[in-house]
Amino acid sequence: MGGSMWFITILKDKPWIGILIGLCFFAFMFLSKNLIVYLYSKNKEKKEALENTESQNSKS
Repeated sequence: MGGSMWFITILKDKPWIGILIGLCFFAFMFLSKNLIVYLYSKNKEKKEALENTESQNSKS
């Protein structure tokens, strides 16, 4: 447990570093969620477009 004491000491002396770390973590989590949602919707659109072209080709 002694290995993490330096980090706790830094946070005691300079709490703004903890705020910066928290903001970076928040930004990373928020952006990664948005990236996953974006990639999922693009993949879904691609599958729907492929299904639509296949169904139109089979009707012809």
